[in-house]
Amino acid sequence: MKVCILTSSFPRFACDSAGVFIYHLCRNLINKGVEIEIICPHENGCRFIEDWEGIKINRFPYFYPLRYQKLAYGSGILKNIKSNSSVKIQLPFFIISEIFYTLRRLMVSKPDLVHAHWSLPQGLTGIICKKVLGVPCITTVHGSDVYGLRHPFLKAVNAKVIIHSDLCTANSKATAGMARTISARKDIKIVPMGVNPDFFKKSSFNKDALKKRIEIDGKVILFVGRLIDLKGVDYLIKAAPKVIKRFPKARILLVGSGPRKDCLVKLTRDLNLENNVVFIEQVPQNELLKYYYLADIFVLPSIVNEEGETEGLGVVLLEAMACEVPVVGSGVGGIPDIIKDHETGLIAGQKDPDSLAEKIIKLLSNDRLRTKLIKNGKKLIEEKYSWDVISDKFLNVYMEVIKKGKNELNRH
Repeated sequence: MKVCILTSSFPRFACDSAGVFIYHLCRNLINKGVEIEIICPHENGCRFIEDWEGIKINRFPYFYPLRYQKLAYGSGILKNIKSNSSVKIQLPFFIISEIFYTLRRLMVSKPDLVHAHWSLPQGLTGIICKKVLGVPCITTVHGSDVYGLRHPFLKAVNAKVIIHSDLCTANSKATAGMARTISARKDIKIVPMGVNPDFFKKSSFNKDALKKRIEIDGKVILFVGRLIDLKGVDYLIKAAPKVIKRFPKARILLVGSGPRKDCLVKLTRDLNLENNVVFIEQVPQNELLKYYYLADIFVLPSIVNEEGETEGLGVVLLEAMACEVPVVGSGVGGIPDIIKDHETGLIAGQKDPDSLAEKIIKLLSNDRLRTKLIKNGKKLIEEKYSWDVISDKFLNVYMEVIKKGKNELNRH
């Protein structure tokens, strides 16, 4: 079976976190005998064509000079446009380049199907290829592509993409629900993204040296992610005074970068929390493991922002669970798919610092509860969210679509 995967985000170099979940999906599919070709946007300094352990990668240029390509990567297409309006001019060039490059590649590679990650613009490209070349198209929606597109025209195009895909999958119940609302399509399958449990197994490293470097002598509360509004980091910082009152030596580690960092640093200063809140720039995945190992609790305080965007799934929760770290998350988006309150983690109210503080204190104070959540979280990863399980689900989806296409050809 040959599959072409369209994505606006894919690792640009070793240990790059951009679209790393798609890389892991591809690796597992290759292990199951699937031939994979990736089509993704180019970034200045990257090679146009590469082969990573059997994954054929094709990166299409979309703006010249190449160093001015700023639409993809970073915070993602939507956030990049919102934070830098001059980037908007690159969008039509991106879409046209992706469509023509993909059509040209498909005519050469002749895959059995196209798997588009994010409905716009990749799903649109997949549908055009389906109409022109007759290749089946599966579209996977991740959250930002259904929550973030509010313009009536974009919503209408989004609905058409979802409806005309041979099959549509979503990464959580909430994302699937929003996709159904937009398109009225009922048969959207839920196939989440996953983690590799073996990658997150504890390895030996100098924990004390890391603690000394970032001046830690107490409980560690960890957040990992982009510093953007929908992650709700403001509310975690506002919850800190109550936590620190109970655990004076506690440190909140915020690992990540993003447009809200300056605001969050100012909030930390205004609340006199400089000694308890530590900002750490985004680090490679292998380095990130060390911070997971250091953590006593992982917190994902995501919210529904003013544009209606929220957490599609919350893969960082899965990573923390795989590292045997108990988790706290707000009850929005796809987070409740992962966290069953008091079973696999604790659910806090969104935009509610008091609720967050209460859950954090409870988990730091109750070793029995911590042990229960760690055990159940590890079991959840192994049974539902390992890449081996997830890749099997996608493989079944691929075979279903290919079989359906062959049956329709036979009828004609």
